[in-house]
Amino acid sequence: MTTLLERQHRLADHLRFVAENSPYYRKLWQGAYGGESTPLTALPVVDLESYWSANTPHENQVLTSEHLNGPVFKSGGTTGNPKFSFYSNDDWRLLCEAFGEAFRRGGLQAGERVANLFYGGQLYASFLFFGRAVECAGVGVQYPLSGSAPVPEIIKTLQQFRIETVAGLPTTLINLLPHLAELPAGAVKLKRFLYGGEAIFPDQIDALHRFFPDCAVQSVGIAGVDYGEMGWSESNAEPGVHRCFDDSTVVEILDDEGLPVEEPGESGELVITNFRRRLMPVVRYPVGDRGVWLDEPGSPSRRFRVLGRSSSCARIGPVSLYVDDVQQVLRQFPEHTVVNFQLVVDHFEQRDRCTVRLAVANPEAVPPGTGLNLMRALELERPMISELVEKGVIHPLVIEWVLPHELVVNTRTGKTLRVLDRRVESQQ
Repeated sequence: MTTLLERQHRLADHLRFVAENSPYYRKLWQGAYGGESTPLTALPVVDLESYWSANTPHENQVLTSEHLNGPVFKSGGTTGNPKFSFYSNDDWRLLCEAFGEAFRRGGLQAGERVANLFYGGQLYASFLFFGRAVECAGVGVQYPLSGSAPVPEIIKTLQQFRIETVAGLPTTLINLLPHLAELPAGAVKLKRFLYGGEAIFPDQIDALHRFFPDCAVQSVGIAGVDYGEMGWSESNAEPGVHRCFDDSTVVEILDDEGLPVEEPGESGELVITNFRRRLMPVVRYPVGDRGVWLDEPGSPSRRFRVLGRSSSCARIGPVSLYVDDVQQVLRQFPEHTVVNFQLVVDHFEQRDRCTVRLAVANPEAVPPGTGLNLMRALELERPMISELVEKGVIHPLVIEWVLPHELVVNTRTGKTLRVLDRRVESQQ
């Protein structure tokens, strides 16, 4: 375990390295970075739009060197505004080793048979990431099926090898349950479900327990292909509760003014710094979620709870719809004067739904078919949306025309809340 002094030295050395080698951060930190004595909180929080505009396949300004080895991944499935993440072999190995160790701490046992139902291909990381992390854990027997495998093949493998642990998206397992219900009693015995890629909700847990009453539900952990490792899960943790990776990251929770929140119980935006990731630096990077501290400052592997998405994007099942994506689409329809918009995510029938609320002067005057055209344009911007709708993973998008004053605003500042995550509310 890294001591506090070692963490401080490693962080200072990493910030110096980034300042010297990343053109993007060197420009961003002008006037703020003054050498290794500069505290992390003196540096600006990354602006995601500028970060991803600079983080491109060619003439990349974020990377600290030429990309000579290691994988490239894509997040979100966008066509109009792709986001690529670049890893050196060392950075990728360190990420997977961190989670391998976390899996052991989280209860993965020698001989535990685990079906990997995450998704791979098309530059997505989760299938490969989980597989290598289990290898790095040094325990467990893995069956790399993937979530896109035919249902009969998945069920046959679960039966044939008497697999008792399944890892994947909550919606993947939920969609399997009706097929498992057709089997004779006891044909498949699940004792543990390791979920990741999206939040899990009480109705989904209840549905799982109707078929497998004794099945434990545990998070794989929190990670993003863009920002790396953020939180690991204990075997008895409540959904949404994770512990920090002290050996490689600094997690911050910032209030609406951008100031650090330290006391337990006060919520804010989650921001992460990874002081081991060298090729594509992640320093004071907003992960897109809000969180709240559960432990006192200075607690080892300090616990936090994830509360839902922040103002930058809406998470719909395993896909992210960014505010920037909606703005890109609206620019394609200049004839419709949309003065403001809001993304509202709720959850029912064990699936997420996103409603795009578009504010116009006169909703009744919007020509018929306009909403359908906008919805199709959004699905082109994020192809995963229509794919997941077809698979029954999420509900279809909804377009709602409203008056400007009908959008929900921050009661203190009066600013429009771009993203309303009401999934927890819808479960109460």
